[in-house]
Amino acid sequence: MPNFAYKAVDSTGHVASGMLTADTPSSGRDVLRQQGLRLVEFTQTRTRSSRARALVLGKAKRQEQVADFARELSMLLRAGVTLAESLEVLIEQRPVKLASVLRTIREKVSSGTTFEEALREHPSWFDAVFCAAVKVGESAGTMEESLGQLAVFIRDRQTVRTRLTAALAYPMILSVLGLAVVLFLMSYVIPQLLTVLETSGGSLPLTTVLLKGISDFLVNHWMILAASGAITVTAVSALLRWPPGRLFFQTSILKAPVLGTLLAKSIVAQFAQMIALLLKSGITFLEAIQLSKATSTNLVLHAELSQMESAVRRGSDIATPLRGSRIFPPLVAHIVHVGQNTGELPAMFDQLREGYATEVRIAVGRATAILEPVLIVILSAVVGFIVFATMMPILEATRAMQ
Repeated sequence: MPNFAYKAVDSTGHVASGMLTADTPSSGRDVLRQQGLRLVEFTQTRTRSSRARALVLGKAKRQEQVADFARELSMLLRAGVTLAESLEVLIEQRPVKLASVLRTIREKVSSGTTFEEALREHPSWFDAVFCAAVKVGESAGTMEESLGQLAVFIRDRQTVRTRLTAALAYPMILSVLGLAVVLFLMSYVIPQLLTVLETSGGSLPLTTVLLKGISDFLVNHWMILAASGAITVTAVSALLRWPPGRLFFQTSILKAPVLGTLLAKSIVAQFAQMIALLLKSGITFLEAIQLSKATSTNLVLHAELSQMESAVRRGSDIATPLRGSRIFPPLVAHIVHVGQNTGELPAMFDQLREGYATEVRIAVGRATAILEPVLIVILSAVVGFIVFATMMPILEATRAMQ
């Protein structure tokens, strides 16, 4: 029998996860529901080959296709087309993988299964937030509105993530290329040049001796360095898989001067966007927090959402647990407090989403403007030292011949 990995929320709001063996996905979900668990994720564990195939279509590309699907399905439903007919129309226009998923969903819907339940059969395409919004829209008869909001939500979320990735990509590429150039110079060009200088006689300057020592170490002990690098990468990967280690790493990143500010703003923007979507869909704030917590990959945010959930369950207002947060600035607590008092909480979270999306865009520009010159100065200093240490004995030999 196949094995399934699941993540679910119990009756107390706590997130539970584990493995389950069942004949079919439906029977596995039934077992968990009988235990009083509300499923967030339910996926069959795959072999290495199937995981490799799954990587062919990246998550970002899948989300882009889901956003297009939600937007077009919303348009068809607004036009009065039935759900089954709308799915039939959209299947013909989708890529092969998504078309296959939608064909299965259409068959489920035609046989009497609710749209939300059919979507939950495919968590790699439709996450818990998507399914929760569809469920509320399906119950209230406003599914076309829910799907339209979901399309905007997915697009905006991908935009924030793209900006964050773009801010980090250029410095990383520049660093890797700079390191590759330095290693090439130190391990291939410099040894040959220094050999010529040594054979010419005379003593080498201190900077050149230092450069030669570094170059000889790289050439003679490259296997030790490579092994040390591999061990370091393995140790860091293991640390990040260990929850306390990942929490320490994520907490440290948030404290970083430039990157931490950018990451915190992106987390607030995505959180506000998700809560605004869920509240506008008709989901209670407590349920929205549970869904946000269950889908969060940042352990710092997960811990703060747990505190917020506990406080709300005890009868506290929403803004109180936000004060003193490591992620949410005081402005967020103040705006949420106003929204709760005026009964306009979804609108307030929408304002936060728009404001922090703008701040993420500004922070990306600032981070790029700061990191690029810093990296260029560092690389210029390294290359300048190499050139200086190489030219010094040549200049001294030239002065001696005069």
